[in-house]
Amino acid sequence: MNYLHWKIPASKGDTIRVNKDIPAFVRLIDPLNFEYYKVGRKFASLGGWEDGQNIEFDVPYKGTFHLTIDLNGQPGTVKATIDIARL
Repeated sequence: MNYLHWKIPASKGDTIRVNKDIPAFVRLIDPLNFEYYKVGRKFASLGGWEDGQNIEFDVPYKGTFHLTIDLNGQPGTVKATIDIARL
């Protein structure tokens, strides 16, 4: 599966802002679940299908997270940027 990916060290209270150009799946995933995501296994994440261009995630705890954006195997290309607002 093709996807955009960012590895983000963050702290509780930080906000991750995503701006994308088309509807897509946008997910914030912890390291273990990201390994499951990469190999096509069932995984847990914050987020999901997002029609809007701007999405925000409040970081639930201090750690490293993976932000992914994909089209769930559908054809197309997503362009996106992220910004992190730190406390």
